[in-house]
Amino acid sequence: MRLRHWRRNLLSQKNVTNLAVSNGWQFVEPVAEDGSARRYDRYEKSGKSAILMSVYGDTPGHRLADFVRIGGWLRDVGLSAPEIYEADEAAGELLLEDFGPVSFKDQPNYQLAGDVLAHLSAQGCTLELPHYDDSHVHAGRGLIMRWFVPALRGEVNPDGLIEAYLAVWDEIEVGLPPCPQGFTHIDFHAENLMWLPGREGLQRCGILDFQGAMIGPSPYDLVNLLEDMRADVPADIQNKLLAGRSEEFLAWYRVLGTQLHCRLIGQCVRWAVRDGKPAYMHYMPRLFGYMDRALEDPILSPLRQFFEDQGLRFDQVPALSLDGLRARVQE
Repeated sequence: MRLRHWRRNLLSQKNVTNLAVSNGWQFVEPVAEDGSARRYDRYEKSGKSAILMSVYGDTPGHRLADFVRIGGWLRDVGLSAPEIYEADEAAGELLLEDFGPVSFKDQPNYQLAGDVLAHLSAQGCTLELPHYDDSHVHAGRGLIMRWFVPALRGEVNPDGLIEAYLAVWDEIEVGLPPCPQGFTHIDFHAENLMWLPGREGLQRCGILDFQGAMIGPSPYDLVNLLEDMRADVPADIQNKLLAGRSEEFLAWYRVLGTQLHCRLIGQCVRWAVRDGKPAYMHYMPRLFGYMDRALEDPILSPLRQFFEDQGLRFDQVPALSLDGLRARVQE
């Protein structure tokens, strides 16, 4: 952890030798650091700007090689993914086209984002990608039990609790019709979509952070967009983008969205405790609101009953005991 933070601080300095500097680019400013093992910094040369993406480690969802090949496919199907100016995969660095400072968080265009998802769903994805059902993302629905519940109760989970919780999800999923599958971005939300007004059509939506893409359930990206932990999306926009969807799509939309929120509730606690990023705890009230509304859906009645049996409620965020939590967590 200390080494990782040391390298992040080092990369913020203008005189560091990296892929950008060695190719004549001058440091301008750090751009972003998120909950991942990535960092972004803006550089400039001859009046042109670029983004240096630095990746720490070689774990699923963070590999530069995946960013390169998936970005190429997105451009091939007519969408905007950053061009790559320079690459040093051994050092974990890519110098990328700069899409500018305006994301959909600042210039929301949910209809355009929905049109991009519809376009992606219509593509026959030729990429070899991991499958959602076998991924850390799907397994992450258990994080609410692994991290949040020990923080809530101040004790180690009893034997069999996590297994019982996952069995409830299995029961729910088995009762649903098959879900349409296709290219799934996995992190499709407003902060990963950039507004590019100088382009036409779907290319006005610049797509970022797609290196973790999978073959997965079609509703996943839409629920990630519309039930974002970072922002409230107006109900009329949600209703418009869900209008005309099949019953199967809407059922999986609710199930996948609730699994997403269960993952993020646990993930926020894990970010705060394991990674020293307590700011993510600020999203808990919104996530709890999503959960409280979702559990009214009859599809989720087995999950609602399980939570009630465990004394878990989502009408408000309870006080959590984070001190010493690492010792209570069973990962």
